[in-house]
Amino acid sequence: MPIPEDDNDKSLLLKVAADDTAAFDQLYKAHWQPMYKLALYFLKDEAVAMDIVQDVFVWIWQQRQQIKVQTSVQAYLKTAVKYKLANYIRSGKVRQDLLDNWVMETTYTHTGQDSAELRELKAIIQQTIEGLPEKCREVFTLSRNHGLTNQQIAEKLGISVKTVENQMTIALRRLRAHTREYMVLLLVAILSR
Repeated sequence: MPIPEDDNDKSLLLKVAADDTAAFDQLYKAHWQPMYKLALYFLKDEAVAMDIVQDVFVWIWQQRQQIKVQTSVQAYLKTAVKYKLANYIRSGKVRQDLLDNWVMETTYTHTGQDSAELRELKAIIQQTIEGLPEKCREVFTLSRNHGLTNQQIAEKLGISVKTVENQMTIALRRLRAHTREYMVLLLVAILSR
């Protein structure tokens, strides 16, 4: 009978705690890819995603004798990646446009049971969008809800691409201003999916 994967992982962790580098390599080979995919999903940057995975494994090696896993090793590693993602985002290294995209993706595509914080954030975003000047709201809606490019919006509305860009800048600035204090809540909601 094969050893269940989590029992094998916990066995590997015990060996890692005893300074077994071969066990560490096995643990890395078994888990780096899902960790990388998780980080890449949020960051959309291959190099940074790999750095985060590497940081997690460096930390595991450095803390190998103190680590006590109460859940599955896979869940533990996923949580470690989320923690590193949160630190990276808090450090301000994440691009603002990526954060803007998270806001919009979470607002328009999140399904299932939303947390109270996420519902509140969605309400604030919706109120902000409704409070935009008419042309600004129309440009923003065409971009975010209908996925039109700036060029397509300009053609549809008979305005210049520069005007579309300006209207999007206004909309995103207002959204950032109204959601600034909720960004940490958004991060928690996104990472807890």
